[in-house]
Amino acid sequence: MLQKLSPNSPILQATFGIERESLRINANHKVAQTPHPEKLGSRSFHPYIQTDYSEPQIELITPIAHSTKEARRFLGAITDVVMRSMDKSEYLWPLSMPPVISEDDIKIAQLESDYEYQYRIGLGERYGKLLQSMSGIHYNFELGKDLTQQLFELSEETDFVAFKNTLYLKLAQNFLNYRWLLTYLYGASSLAEKGFLSEEVGCVRSIRNSKHGYVNAEDVHISFSSLEQYVADIEQAVQSGQLSAEKEFYSSVRLRGAKTSRDFLSKGISYLEFRTFDLNPYDPFAISQETLDTVHLFLLALLWLDQLADVDNALTKADRLNNFIALSHPHTPLPSDADPTPILIAMKAIVIHFGLDDYYRQLIAHVEAALQDPRLTLSGKIAEQVEDGSLEHFGQQQGQA
Repeated sequence: MLQKLSPNSPILQATFGIERESLRINANHKVAQTPHPEKLGSRSFHPYIQTDYSEPQIELITPIAHSTKEARRFLGAITDVVMRSMDKSEYLWPLSMPPVISEDDIKIAQLESDYEYQYRIGLGERYGKLLQSMSGIHYNFELGKDLTQQLFELSEETDFVAFKNTLYLKLAQNFLNYRWLLTYLYGASSLAEKGFLSEEVGCVRSIRNSKHGYVNAEDVHISFSSLEQYVADIEQAVQSGQLSAEKEFYSSVRLRGAKTSRDFLSKGISYLEFRTFDLNPYDPFAISQETLDTVHLFLLALLWLDQLADVDNALTKADRLNNFIALSHPHTPLPSDADPTPILIAMKAIVIHFGLDDYYRQLIAHVEAALQDPRLTLSGKIAEQVEDGSLEHFGQQQGQA
């Protein structure tokens, strides 16, 4: 259908939202024990600045933006407000992995809602509090209304909600299938400080995107093969107590836009939330403009690609591949079974078909360069900052800068 679209169709039309988590750090370079900044008022009602799991873990949430530039500008403004409102001796930790930290350093967010507080206590008991101190970025994405409508008119589908569900489910499936490429390019949780993990993994691409990251127990199996199966599996996991609530399903992509999963069947999926992004310590807002735009093109390429056959098996294999890449040293090349060619071909095809400007060709060229030389990836650069098996000094420098 994308190939049938007129070249002047609004292919780049979309809405974006960014959520960034970060730990507040005190003058001694330890996790701050001060409460959520008072100047920001009530976090229960603040639309853009909230607390995540723990009291020092601040969460910045942009409003819906109609371009990646606008989303990043919002993120910059919110970051600025947070910096001005924090205690003057504090700064935001620029890495996804925390500095040296113990369970005692992690004070659960003192929220007004007792349900939310108890939910966090439950998470701490189930996963351990240390895991909750990892921070990341969530990239929220909705295809533009005109673009979606044009695709619907080209389809044989008569029900718009069913069409949208098919569209977003395909995007989610292909994202999970090719997520390893983003782990390779943008993984940046390369090192756990002493005492954080029970086993040593050394310097890798992305602890957060590996089996050591924030993942559900191994017995939680949620299928993406169809929306009906996805809904049934999530409801079953909650019913059996494997998950305490639907929102405890920590897939690297989340279907969004309804209160419960079952509502998607009647109301439709509105947008997707991609949760794989580690904080970029070289960028003041933790994600660069180039990353936002490359990922946008990557998502469009996922739609250009064919539907997956045998979804469950394909995604099981892709998950294993992603874990292998996440736990590889940042300077190693991709394994032979990780073939980025289909994605690169699709990205180039979109640029050509829709006559996108040279900027997008440059983005693809940067991806190709990083595929040739792993040292150009985010984790490739971070690996060179390790001193005596630690990234604390680097984190302190970048955070204060």
